[in-house]
Amino acid sequence: MELDANATLTETELAEDVAVDNNAVDSDSEQLEEYDDELAEEVLMIDNVMLATLSAIEMITEKPLLEQAIVELDELIALIEVDMQGFTCEVEKRDQLLYLFYQQLGFSGDWRKWLELDSVLLHKVISSRNGVPLSLGTVFMYFAKHFEVDVTGIIFPGQFVLRFGSEQDGVYVDPADGQALSRHKLQVLLRGIEGNHALLSDDDLLAANNEMHYLRLLQVLKAALIRDEHFSYALRCIDLILELEPDEPYEIRDRGFLLQQLDCKKLASEDFAYFIAQCPDDPITRVLKAQIDELAATDDTIH
Repeated sequence: MELDANATLTETELAEDVAVDNNAVDSDSEQLEEYDDELAEEVLMIDNVMLATLSAIEMITEKPLLEQAIVELDELIALIEVDMQGFTCEVEKRDQLLYLFYQQLGFSGDWRKWLELDSVLLHKVISSRNGVPLSLGTVFMYFAKHFEVDVTGIIFPGQFVLRFGSEQDGVYVDPADGQALSRHKLQVLLRGIEGNHALLSDDDLLAANNEMHYLRLLQVLKAALIRDEHFSYALRCIDLILELEPDEPYEIRDRGFLLQQLDCKKLASEDFAYFIAQCPDDPITRVLKAQIDELAATDDTIH
């Protein structure tokens, strides 16, 4: 069944997911740990964020999408292959690829759709040619690698940014539309996220390695899945994140939220308690303590 990104899981699907979680939690947890270990090892062996993320989405959704996505990528590259030939200057190659990607192929970011799951799922972005800056930037970097165009991903506060060239004299580009971002524009974007007193620093423009890029994609996907109430998928996504950041308290807190939604009360309480112990000064701890008390007052479905 094709994943409908514009609708929540049906009641039947949710019931099936909850039944699996509640009736055989210990067995499922062991299988999930083995599954996550295998995937994390596979991801770290892939020197390509696009393919690693598509593989992760395929396993999270249990939909055979990787092969078709690669076929579509190859077809899109073939459409502009001839137009990329003959350029030897790095600047000319960069400008030509930006033009072909955003103008000829028509990739774009529509802010009105940035809350939609389809704008995050890479295989959907490849098909629709529309997505959030992070997903569009990931697709562009895949093209750039094929055409040997030097580009780096920057996990800028609140947004993903592309950089061509070095840190000292690099050109920054918004992956939503392919337009250049001046340092003044970057400063404006930063203040929109962190407040009017925020000052742009070199730390805001650090290059993201493959693991950082991949983790950011999973985190954005997790948020989109939770927003659309695909709780079982989001739980798998968090477990992949925790394979690479096993002690991250905020991911464990989010896992607790998902386990609570799936009626796995004991495991949810354990995750909330871990977060409280690790982040005692976080304002949300008061809410989580109340949640733990509430969960303890009800009959647990986990035995």
